Amino acid sequence: MTSPRRALYWIVGSGGLLGSRLRAAISRDASGSQCWVPPFKKFSWNAPGQLQEEFAESARQFGRVVRECPDGCDWGVVWAAGAGVIGTSEQVFAAETDTLQVLLNVVDAHLLNTPAASGLIFLSSSAGGVYGNCPDQTITEHSECRPISPYGANKQKQEELLNAWADDRPQVTCRIGRISNLYGTGQNLSKPQGLMSHISKCLIWQRPIHIYVPLDTIRDYVHVDDCARQIVSCLSDWMAASEPKRGSRVKIFAAEQPMSVAEIVGAFTRLASRRRPRVICAPSALGLQQPRRLLFRSVVAPCVKALPSTTLQVGLHQLHQYQLALYHQGRLAPPQIKT
Repeated sequence: MTSPRRALYWIVGSGGLLGSRLRAAISRDASGSQCWVPPFKKFSWNAPGQLQEEFAESARQFGRVVRECPDGCDWGVVWAAGAGVIGTSEQVFAAETDTLQVLLNVVDAHLLNTPAASGLIFLSSSAGGVYGNCPDQTITEHSECRPISPYGANKQKQEELLNAWADDRPQVTCRIGRISNLYGTGQNLSKPQGLMSHISKCLIWQRPIHIYVPLDTIRDYVHVDDCARQIVSCLSDWMAASEPKRGSRVKIFAAEQPMSVAEIVGAFTRLASRRRPRVICAPSALGLQQPRRLLFRSVVAPCVKALPSTTLQVGLHQLHQYQLALYHQGRLAPPQIKT
């Protein structure tokens, strides 16, 4: 395998759950590479006009740093942003996709004029959202995409947007990471997502655990640190290629260890060492947008399976202790009940 040149990465969404871990993993695991810090402490996500200007200025400065790199370096733009979840409004989804288009526009204007450097665009997407009601017992990169929610349909639209852009720019390597259910410390608890965080919070507050899907629902929960290591390993391999690789642009990132919701509740119950929690399994309209069974197996770049992984017991313990500390600091809001 060819050793990769030094690469400079711009992570869009570096303050989020995945983005923050990617930033740490690149610094730790990607030999000679580093993350670039934009000139804006925080982007104006809710002001499209201002955001476009901030993206353009960031891309100008990022491109200049790449061009002036004394020993030569490649560049990578990693999209790890996104505010939409199951149940988010169509307006938010449309704005998110428009933001991705703005990013691709500024990459066109300010990064594709660096012919001496190789470029890579990585889009983080949702495996569960995009595959949706795929009939395959085990889903691989060759499985059919069948989103059943506006969330999944929007993720597929973002993938199509990048694919169309990449088809006209063969000099740039473009890859899509379809990620299973992420969990870990540092999740945005103000967003209605994260079954693990929700169960832990209910246990800490000694509130009933409201579940809006059947308890036999099967999911693949991957620890965010494991996922970040997998992605960075693949980024390094893709960067090391002498030219952009053709063929499939998609890779699934998952733990490949299916787990039912009931098993997750049981694991937390044992961990919390409290009386058995009260679980309320109530049907919800949002539950109809959730597949009953998702099992993943990646057949693309399987070498990442050899990387260290976090056991579910360790991952849940870390998450619960983290939220327990927030609770004692008065920083853990009580669980919200969806209606």
